[in-house]
Amino acid sequence: MTDQTRSGIDALFRPRSVALVGASERPGALGAVVLGNLLDAGYRGDVHLVNPRHREIRGRPVHATVGQLPEGVELAIVMTPAATVPELITACGERGIRGAIVMSAGFREIGAAGAALECSMLEQASRHGVRIVGPNCLGVIRTDIGFNGTFSAAQALPGRIGVISQSGALCTAILDWASVNAVGFSSMISTGIGADVDFGEMIDFLATDAATDSIMLYVEGIHRAQPFLSALRAAARTKPVVVMKAGRHAEGSRAAQSHTGALVGSDNVFDAALRRAGALRVMDFANFFSTAAILSSGMRSTGRRLAIVTNAGGPGVMAADHAVDRGIRLAELAPATRRQLDAALPAHWSHGNPVDVLGDAGPPRYAAAVTACLADPGVDAVVVILTPQAMTPAEAVARAVLDAAAGSSKPLLTCWMGEVAVASSRALFRTRGVPTLRTPEAAVDAFAAIGTHGEAQSQLLQVPEPLAPECPPDVAMARRVIEQVLGEGRSVLTLLESNAVLTAFGLPIVPSLLARTAAEAVTIARDTGFPVVMKILSPDITHKSDVGGVRLGLADALQVETAFREMTSSVAAQMPAARLEGVVIQPMVRRAHGRELMVGILHDEVFGPVVSFGLGGTLVELLGDSAVALPPLNTRLAQDLVARTRAARWLAPFRGAPAADLAAVERLLLRVSAMACELPSLREMDLNPVIASPDGVTIVDARLVV
Repeated sequence: MTDQTRSGIDALFRPRSVALVGASERPGALGAVVLGNLLDAGYRGDVHLVNPRHREIRGRPVHATVGQLPEGVELAIVMTPAATVPELITACGERGIRGAIVMSAGFREIGAAGAALECSMLEQASRHGVRIVGPNCLGVIRTDIGFNGTFSAAQALPGRIGVISQSGALCTAILDWASVNAVGFSSMISTGIGADVDFGEMIDFLATDAATDSIMLYVEGIHRAQPFLSALRAAARTKPVVVMKAGRHAEGSRAAQSHTGALVGSDNVFDAALRRAGALRVMDFANFFSTAAILSSGMRSTGRRLAIVTNAGGPGVMAADHAVDRGIRLAELAPATRRQLDAALPAHWSHGNPVDVLGDAGPPRYAAAVTACLADPGVDAVVVILTPQAMTPAEAVARAVLDAAAGSSKPLLTCWMGEVAVASSRALFRTRGVPTLRTPEAAVDAFAAIGTHGEAQSQLLQVPEPLAPECPPDVAMARRVIEQVLGEGRSVLTLLESNAVLTAFGLPIVPSLLARTAAEAVTIARDTGFPVVMKILSPDITHKSDVGGVRLGLADALQVETAFREMTSSVAAQMPAARLEGVVIQPMVRRAHGRELMVGILHDEVFGPVVSFGLGGTLVELLGDSAVALPPLNTRLAQDLVARTRAARWLAPFRGAPAADLAAVERLLLRVSAMACELPSLREMDLNPVIASPDGVTIVDARLVV
């Protein structure tokens, strides 16, 4: 980052002086609301006002133009009509102002005319060294200097959470929610359109900001993926980054020619990008803040074994059920822990996990249960639940639980259910930095977030590893095949061309030979050995089975000759315009205890190449089993990709069948990852089915799109 860029970013987010361009005294006007917020927040810098129609506003002098401002103003907040903005940015630059928050609307969001205006604004900003947040944004809040440069109806409480949001409306909702729940912020940044300064630079600022302990992002779309991911990775190394994204189920964004394209949506890829960058994603507003607050507390865990302590059976069961739903294990209490609980609790306690200390439990009983569970080596975290009952001193129990947990490094999460009767207990937990949630499910979600964050941090530390040196890829040969296809104006490779590319990267593709006549097909089948598979070969047919272009298990010469004539005639009748080059003969792959998988590559419009893995076969889209990861992969990342699918269970020992060769599956994924990185023209790839057995893996069919 250059000194000029750094000064512009500091001017935007830590301004020592500000000019309000379009300041107003008319009640309800944008210029009046922003001025009021700035003064009410107690901004400690200099405030200057610009408006040619006024000489004074709220007892403050007003300058007619930006050029009349005194020297040293760092930031301009622009609230005038869009048409005036390019000229004002020029004036700001000429006056030495390094940053501008442009709240004005009327740019690319209104169409071509607005887009041209935006280009003009950016040209002037670049020429004069002005960095811009917006346009069409809510503004920026920075609590440590009392700066509220927004038109929000609420002020922000001081705190150590930094928020970046593409939705100004969500910012105002966050501020309203936070004021009731006593949540504070270091910064709140509304990106608006993000024409100049975007997510990447904003994340970079918060990552190095001493006043910020955790970062929250609300994302609707990413347009500059590389800066975003680079900033995210750097930030996540030192601070928790929690992301909520809208538009998870957008349909029909892309017409795909492969099964991979049909299975993998842009939201799956966004998820994979966050996972690879070490950030944590949440799906709803309720978890947005609780997750950020929990991670900010410093709680960490590499395990997922949970103990639940409760004074009521129902909430304990609710927590246990939700733990199973979230993939969290209920800890098996050690014999020593059970003996310790037997000695401290009534005889009819639950004798298991959840640990039901019964409805009349007071501070000593809770303290004993929490102490025992935290000391158990098979427990990674404890959720403590209290329902307020007449005989239960809620705050005294809270103090006892806090004392019992003092000194333990394991996460302790609390759920004091209710409102009035437990308000003081919740306040006590917040004061002591212990997360407190309102429902058992939310408490379990909080622990799940801690574990997921730990997994994301593990992914963040992964680095690529070289392919096996005994089989280096022939990248040049693969690129020559692709260049020839593109030179012919085609996008889909034939099976033989696909095989050539896969062979260049050392992938175990079943041998394939071309037969142009029935006689050739019979000769090749005899040499290959019966039974064989016959597939139509045409550069114009993408899905061969859809047109009857695949015959399996041909057992003799007569069947091969008959299949050739029937297949070519049938396909020609169904697709008369398709060019038929013959058929491909392959040996019939029969593997004892074989499992059908699919491995693919997809090129995402934002994040680039993506590797996909899941169950395969003819019902692949119906099964819908797919996980994705951003290359380059290493063995650890390949293992994680497999583990996130239902296919992982099928590859393990199953109903008497031995496990498939997982190491071979992982090696295949590493070579597919290399293809994704080395072949930029490769847009989609299906390897389906891939037969995985105890003896290795074999690719039976492949479809490549360039």
